[in-house]
Formats: sequence, C-alpha cells, structure tokens
Amino acid sequence: MSTSADEDRGCLLPTAFRGLLAASQIATVILTWKVWQVREYPPLLPLLPVSQFDMAWPMVAAIAASFFCPRYGLPLQAATLLWAIVADQARIQPHMISMLYLSCGTIPGCPGGVVMARGSLIALWFFSGVHKLTSPAFFTLGVPWLLGSLGLPRTGGLPILCGMCIGATEVLLGIGCLVPRLRKAVAMSAFLFHAAILTVLSPLGINWNPEVLPWNAVLACAGFALIAPWRGPALGAAWRESSRLARVAAGLLLVSPVGYWLGFVDAYLAHCLYSENTPRAYVCTPFDRRDIQLMCGAAGIQMPPAHRLFEPLFLGMGRSGEWLEIEDPRWVARWRGLAPRKVMWSDLLPEAAEIVIPGSDAPADGGRADE
Repeated sequence: MSTSADEDRGCLLPTAFRGLLAASQIATVILTWKVWQVREYPPLLPLLPVSQFDMAWPMVAAIAASFFCPRYGLPLQAATLLWAIVADQARIQPHMISMLYLSCGTIPGCPGGVVMARGSLIALWFFSGVHKLTSPAFFTLGVPWLLGSLGLPRTGGLPILCGMCIGATEVLLGIGCLVPRLRKAVAMSAFLFHAAILTVLSPLGINWNPEVLPWNAVLACAGFALIAPWRGPALGAAWRESSRLARVAAGLLLVSPVGYWLGFVDAYLAHCLYSENTPRAYVCTPFDRRDIQLMCGAAGIQMPPAHRLFEPLFLGMGRSGEWLEIEDPRWVARWRGLAPRKVMWSDLLPEAAEIVIPGSDAPADGGRADE
C-alpha cells in the first residue's frame, strides 16, 4: 500500500495496536470471568443445544493466538467467540465483539480488515450518540444518575446540557471519520473523550462497571491507529483494494444498527450503550419489583437486554406467585405486542412440571402453580 501523503496508510503501528487489543480482551475476560463459565444461576441461555463447558481459557488462548498470528488467529478467535455465544447468549457482550472487529484492522496486508475495523468504529460512535440523543430516559435517568454519582446537581439544565454534549460528541466523531480534513481532529477528540470516560468510571471517579475500562482504553487509541492514517478523498485506497465480501461486511456494520428500531437487531449489536432506551423486564410480587438485569448483575452476569431472553431467565430465576413485567420504549415492540406485557411464572412451566413443596411428598396443585 502506498505511503504517499494522499494515500490511505491503513493501520498505524498495527503490532502495537494489536497488542493493546489482545491485552484489553484478556483483561475483559478476566473481569467478566463468570460470563464464560458453566453456571446454574442465572441460567444458561443457549442459542442451540450444544455441549457446555467453560469458555474462559479457550477465549484467552484464542486471543493470544490472534496476537501472534493474526491471519489465522483472528478467525480462530471469531469461531471461539461464536461457539461461546451459541452456548450462552449472555456472552453477546459489546466490548468483546467490538474489539474483535477492531483487531481485523491490524492484519498485515489486509485492506479488507482495515475497512471492517473502520466501519465498526464509525457505527459505534455514530449510533451510540444517536441512541442517547433520541432517548428521553437518557436525560431523565441516565445523566442525572451519573451527575449525582459525581456529586453534581441532578436537576435543572445541567443534565440536559451534559447529555447533549455526550451524545453530540459521539455523533460528530462518527461523521468526522468520513471527512478527510477532520480525521486527525477526530483521533485527538476520541482520545480525550474516552480518556474522560476511563477517568469517570475508574476508582478515581465513580468506580463503576470496570469491565468496560479496557475497551475504553482501546477506543481512546483507535482513532490514532485507524482514523488518523486514513488519507485521501472518499473511502480511501483500503476500500478500493478490499474484496467485495469485506465491503459488504463493512457496509452491514455501518447500517445494521438501524435494525434495532425495526426490532430485528439486538440492543448491544446496535450500540445502545448507556442510552436507557433498551427493553427492560422486572420480576414482581405484591410487595416489590426487581429489574431482572440488575439481579443478573448482582450475580456477576451482564445480561443483554433482549425480549427472547427475558422469559427463559424468569423461568430459571423466578418462583410461584411471581410475575414478569416487560417494558420497551420502541413503537415496534408495542406494534408486535412484546411490550408492555405481563407474564406469570407458572405459565412458563412445562405441562409435566411438578412443584414440590419442601417437607411434602406431594406436588402442589396437581403439578402446576396457581397464578
């Protein structure tokens, strides 16, 4: 690939950036260790009936292989992650998927990998910002909580101002990548933006959600590695030199988040990050109402917010007499009858299931619980 002043230079310092990605991914696996283990609570949520075994060490080994031999190691890492997700959908984690895409940009002599990495980065910034700016709950719940955690006022104009700044910054980062004159400014702005997130979420700030800290370290450097060396007009030489398959993949990464509003793309795959616009499910009794994702979080599992997961989760975590209340701010969820919705735990039991009361030899109510 040409290195003239007007040509696309691909990835800057690819070995160093790949090393940062590998270290960050291994750190993320360690910080989310329980997600990769076979467990009983919260229940495993397999996509297909496959054999279950712990996936943490296979993921670490595949990540290491992708660093030392990216051309063959990255497909191995992708296959390992795919198997892990098929075995348990709780492993659809945005940080791991994002860093895998970014790693594609470090493959030597592979312009298609650079195109895919850039496509994922642009989509991440742009749609993450759009989701925030179009979510009323981000301004009424998310930002006030963040400001309160930092000891700042939760009410008044500050939450609106801060929310607008956060969302607009992300949108402008995504758009700026497509403007040649702005790419160096994007790289510097992204570094400052994600460095600020690192500081706020770290023990120096609110000490919250540590599993995303390695990812933000990568994103702080991704602009310098992938966007600043992107020279020339239009989409650059990397796009022209890529295979048709790589172009299609990059195009899908750029536009697929739109599918979230249409109801066929998961929130995490559409970059709904801290935007408070995702489906929610609550385990309810006459006396309390608990967010099922917070219940999973207390057990060390960050559960993706997806309708298809709520009922299997509730079946494994609920009990007789409880019900599930499902909410979703999207119009498509109301149109499809997915939300608002109430589901009784007893209605999810298989017909042949028996509920045995402790201390009794007989099943309760003929084998099924009453509502």
